[in-house]
Order: sequence, then C-alpha cells, then structure tokens
Amino acid sequence: MKEGGPNTEDRPAGQSLNAWILLQPFAGRELKKRLEAIRVSRLAHHSAEVKPGTLFFCLPGKRTDGHDHVAEAVNRGAAALVVSRPVGLERNKVPVITVDDTALALSAAAASFYGFPSLKMKTIGVTGTNGKTTTTYFVKNIFKAAGWKTAILGSNGLIIDGIRQKFNLTTPQSLDLQERLHFSLEQGALAAVMEVSSHALVQRRTAHCFFDSVVYTNLTREHLDYHHSMAEYLKAKSMLMDLLKERSGGKVILNADDFYYSELALRAAKRPRLTYGIREKAAEVRAVNITERERGRCSFDLLGWSKPYRVLLQLPGEYNLYNALAAAAVARSEGLPLEAVTAGLNGLRQVPGRFEEMETPAGFTVIIDFAHTPDGLEQVLKLLSTWPARRRITLFGCPGERDRGKRPLMGRIAELYSDEVILTADNPAGEDALAIIDDIKEGMRRAPQIIPDRREAVYYALSRARPGDMVLLAGKGDEEYQIVGDQAVPYSDRETVADYFLYSSS
Repeated sequence: MKEGGPNTEDRPAGQSLNAWILLQPFAGRELKKRLEAIRVSRLAHHSAEVKPGTLFFCLPGKRTDGHDHVAEAVNRGAAALVVSRPVGLERNKVPVITVDDTALALSAAAASFYGFPSLKMKTIGVTGTNGKTTTTYFVKNIFKAAGWKTAILGSNGLIIDGIRQKFNLTTPQSLDLQERLHFSLEQGALAAVMEVSSHALVQRRTAHCFFDSVVYTNLTREHLDYHHSMAEYLKAKSMLMDLLKERSGGKVILNADDFYYSELALRAAKRPRLTYGIREKAAEVRAVNITERERGRCSFDLLGWSKPYRVLLQLPGEYNLYNALAAAAVARSEGLPLEAVTAGLNGLRQVPGRFEEMETPAGFTVIIDFAHTPDGLEQVLKLLSTWPARRRITLFGCPGERDRGKRPLMGRIAELYSDEVILTADNPAGEDALAIIDDIKEGMRRAPQIIPDRREAVYYALSRARPGDMVLLAGKGDEEYQIVGDQAVPYSDRETVADYFLYSSS
C-alpha cells in the first residue's frame, strides 16, 4: 500500500481544506467543482459533534448507524455528507458523496486532514493477543533511553511526557487516531508506538496509518465472536503487514516460538522480517542463559548484536521475557544502540494494570491484571503458583457480547490454579451478568462464589484474605469503567481496593 497518496504535501495539519482534497480518491470528477467550493474545518462521525463546516461520515455501527442521523447532521451545519447507502437527502443543498466504505473514506480524509502524522515520525505497530501493552512500554523505554521523545497509544490511552488521554478502544477510531498522532507531533514526539487491534484493522481504523516496524507478540484464542475462527483472526492480524512503510528499512517482527509463527512468516514472505524467541535457536534476537531471580523475575543474556549483554528484568514471568525480546527486536530493526536497549529493558518496573502488585496493610498481596483471555489468565496464574502463598484467591468475569466459547475455558483455568474462585461482572454490556457467570461455571468442577456486583465481589475477596495470601483481580487492569448496557459506568479495581482499606481502617 502506498503511504499517503496525493495529499502528503507539507502544509499545516488540520487547517480549513476544500472537500475535494479530502475526498478526491472517493468522489467522481463530476463533483470536483462543487466540492472545491466547500471549506471543511472539521471532520466527524458522531452527529452530535457536527458544527458548521463539518464533513460528516456515516459509519455503520453495532448499535447505531450514522446514516440514520443525517438530518441532525444537516441541521447542525454539516458541509457535506459521506454515505454508503441512500439517505433520502440526495436533492438537498448539502452535497452527498456515496462511497463503498465510509470507514475507509474517513481514514483517508482524517490522515489527509492532519497531514499524515505517521509519516512524520518513527511509528511502531504492535499486535497480538496478549502482551501488546507491556511491549509498547518496553519499546518506549528503549526509545527514551536513546533520546527519542515517544508517545504510547493503546489500552491505557495516549501517554506522552506525563500527559494522558484515555479512550475506550485499544486502537481509536481513525479520526481520533490521526488527531492523537498529530497532537503527539505537536508535543515534540519523534516516535509513536501503538497497539493495533484486529478489530481496528478490519474496520479500517488504521488503513492510513503507516509503520516503520510491525510486531507480532503471539496469537491465541480471542475475539472469535467477531472473527468466527482462528483462521479469520490470523487473517485480520496479517493486515498490519500491509501498512509497513515502503523503503523505511523496517521489518515485520515475529515471535519464532509462537504456534502461528509459520503461517505469519508465510504471509510476510515478501517483506523484510526479523525474529525473536527463546526456544527457537534460529531466532535473530534471543534470550539465553536465563536465570530465575526473586518472585518470577529473571536475568538473561541478550543475543542479536555484536556481543551478548546481560539484562535484569524487573517484570516477572516468561511472558514478560517475550515482551522484552519483542521490544529489543524493534530496537534492532530501527538501529538503536545496545546500551539504549539494555537500559530500556532493565528500567521498566511497572505497567499500569499489568501484574500490578499492591501490598496491603493486612499482610496479603493483591495483583491487578488485565488478563481477559484463557492464555492470559493461565500465564498469570501459573506465575503466581510459583510464589509462596498461604492461599490463592482469584476473582474474574468475562465481557458480555464477546466470545462465549472462552468462558468455560477460563473457569476451568481459574479453579485449577486457585484455592478459591469468585465470579463477578466484567463489562457485561447488553448481557445479563449472571448468564455470563453461568457460562463460566460450565467449565468448573467446584462451586465458585458468585457475586455479580464487582465492587461487592472485590470487597468480599479482600475480606476473605489473610496474611500470606495472594488475591488476583483479573480482567479490568487499568480500566476506569464498567460497561453496563450501553453506558460506561465509572469503576476501578485499584480504587476499589484502596477504598476497602480506607473504610476498614476508619
């Protein structure tokens, strides 16, 4: 794919443009004169955000369809409408541009409107089922050690130099994504490292975001409610390879130990590649001479440069060793010095909501982790099983309107590694939390404790814990909301734990 198209000239991003510049690839030449006369000062895909001078894109959605809100958009002053089906306003004074895919048109227009920011910085894309967030933090740490001001975009929001903007999607909608990349440039970012979800790739949110290097962490069961099969899931993830910048020198970076490595390598056959791993001796970036340290942490010799270098990871677990190797492979692909690699890997001590340890005044340990897949939950629980503990208490739920097949699998995994399991809500959305819990219970042989209200469930878990116990709160991580129906209700596992001890001590 070409990286930018006809509108990549150096101009102030976000300035008022004529509609033809933004829609040229999608609008027929018979509309050229009319569109050239229309000044566009903003883009929108929510009718409530339309103001005079807005180019409004009608995106079909899961619950609502922008095509049903064109009247509101026109009343609010939309300069033109971009649609993919008739909306009954074709004779209206507001131009209506019909395209095959409004999401793709929005992606192109947003990138052009903001001056193609991904082409003006070093941009790294990270995809996979688990480990994306931690890998982006490792990459940022390495770039920082090399003197590069770097933005992170992903599950924890946009983070740059102490500035944080939260959003509800791992990868934002294309308009929001391009705006945040442009904002990062304005803040002086030389690089951006981004989590790229399979949904974002299929829905064309990243179709005009171009990457210097793209990283695959691993592929395990996830989002099969949307993709229907692992083959389709892999196909969706493979779309990220198509966004590699031409002539950038960057590579498709693959985990040589992953089950789906061979298939991904076949799909990347015509692109420059770089591999990392532990077990596969042919991997170009490897960890050898691994020594376990306290509480699951390890040290190892990093291979892939002219000489090996000893690394002392502060994050525990083999899965974090893989995340660190993925980031090291990015650094090698981008030609960063070994000293920056080791400093970046050694220096990362915590990722918010990822195996976040909280020591409590009651003498037990709470772990908050985003684990929300069978593999993710098992990796965390396996790690905790190696730590000395009196008892292990696991609390989790499964999101509503998502892959139902993983629910019993996670129930079985939780009870296998836990002395006590508490099932609760985790973004039930439009489903009944108790119905979701019933699905989880199908995989369990022992009766779990069932408390649908998550705050109440966390309080119960903490009340059950005694000195020397481990309490895992899984699924929410750094999220600050609970999706109930179509509402995002404020909620945080971290704050709930703090509140419990505040109230219990008063």
